[in-house]
Amino acid sequence: MTNKEIYFDNAASTYIYDEVVQHINKINTEFFANPSSTHLAGISSFEQIKKMKENFCEILHIKPSSLIFTSGGAESNNFAIKSVAFANMLKSYNIVISSYEHPSVMNTAYYLEKFGFEIRVCHLNEFGHLDLDMLKKLVDNNTILVSTAHVCSETGSVTDIKKISDIIKAINRKCYYHVDAVQSLGKFPINLSMYNNIDLMSFSSHKIHGPKGVGALYIKPKVKIDPFIIGSQSAGLRAGTLNTSGICGFCLALSIIDKNRESNYIKTQILRKYLIDELNSAFSDDIFLVSPMDGSPYILNIAFRSIKSEVLLNALSQKSIYVSSGSACNSKTGISKTLKTMNIPKDFIEGAIRISFCDLNTTDEVDIFIENLRELIPMLQLFVRR
Repeated sequence: MTNKEIYFDNAASTYIYDEVVQHINKINTEFFANPSSTHLAGISSFEQIKKMKENFCEILHIKPSSLIFTSGGAESNNFAIKSVAFANMLKSYNIVISSYEHPSVMNTAYYLEKFGFEIRVCHLNEFGHLDLDMLKKLVDNNTILVSTAHVCSETGSVTDIKKISDIIKAINRKCYYHVDAVQSLGKFPINLSMYNNIDLMSFSSHKIHGPKGVGALYIKPKVKIDPFIIGSQSAGLRAGTLNTSGICGFCLALSIIDKNRESNYIKTQILRKYLIDELNSAFSDDIFLVSPMDGSPYILNIAFRSIKSEVLLNALSQKSIYVSSGSACNSKTGISKTLKTMNIPKDFIEGAIRISFCDLNTTDEVDIFIENLRELIPMLQLFVRR
C-alpha cells in the first residue's frame, strides 16, 4: 500500500538528530586525543566533555561529579545494582524489583542470588501500575536496594518514583533506591534536586536521538558503591578511555530533546489517542489494550485475539512497518514475564505488539498502519493453531 517506511519502534532505538551526527563528526575529527592525556590535545578533548557534561547535569539539576558515563542503559543498570549490592553485602541481604523490569535489571538481580541475595518481586495491580501495598510488605530492614523503572519499556506504565522513594525510606532509611529512567529521559521532567530519596538513576543515549553505545548513571553523593570497572578514571568507579564523541553526542541530544519536551509530549499524546480510537473502531472485540490509559504517550502495547505476535510483526515488516513484539515472543523465550503477571485474556496474550512513537511520527502513518492491519488481522487469525 506504500513504499514509505513507517518506524514505530522508538522504544528500542531512535533516529539520530542531524545536529548530533554533525557534532559527533566534528569531535571525531578535531578532538580525537585521549581525554585523560595531560598534553594539550588531551586537555582539549577533556574540555569538550566537561562543557557538554555541565549542560547535561544542569538539565537534571545535579552536580557533574555525581554523573558517570557508561556504554549504555544496560551497563548503567548493571553498574547500579551489582556495585551497590557488593559494597553493602555484609549488611543486608534482599533486593526488591518490580515484575516489569527490563532484562538488564531483572537478570542482574537474579544473578546476585548466587552470592546469597534474596530477590523479591513486586507485581502490578489491576490497573497496570506497581502494587504499592505489596511493595510496603516486601521492603524491610534487610532490604539493601529497590530498583524500579520510571516507565515500563513494554507497556508504558508510569511509576510514581517520588511516592515510591518516600515509601522505601519511611520503612528503611538505609535502603538505596535505583530508578531505570531509560524510557523517561527527554520525555518526562526529571529534576533530581526534587527527588531527595532517589539514590541512583540510569540513562541511555539512543532512546533520545543520540548515538548508540553511550549511557550514564547518576549516583547520589555518599551512596556506598563499589567500582564497576577497576582502574583509575571516573573517580575510580569506572575505568576506561572516555568515549568523547559519544558522550558529546549524548549530551547534545538531551539538550535538543529537552527544549521540545513539552510540545513533543502533547503531540505524542494526541497521536496515541488517535491510534487507540482507530484501533477500537476497526477491531472492537478483537483487540485488548495492554497499556494503561494513563501510561506514557510514547508507548502503546496492544494485543490481538488469536494472533501470534511474531507472525504479525514479520507480516508488517514485509510492508515496511516496524513495531516490536510486546510479548517478546520467540521459540526460546515464550511470553514475557511482564505480560504473564498481568490480567490479559488467554486468547489475547500471544498477540501483543508494542508501538512506540517519536516526534517524527504522524497521523498519516497511523492511517497506513490501520489500513494494513485491516488486511492482515483477519488473514492471520485463520492460520493460528487451535
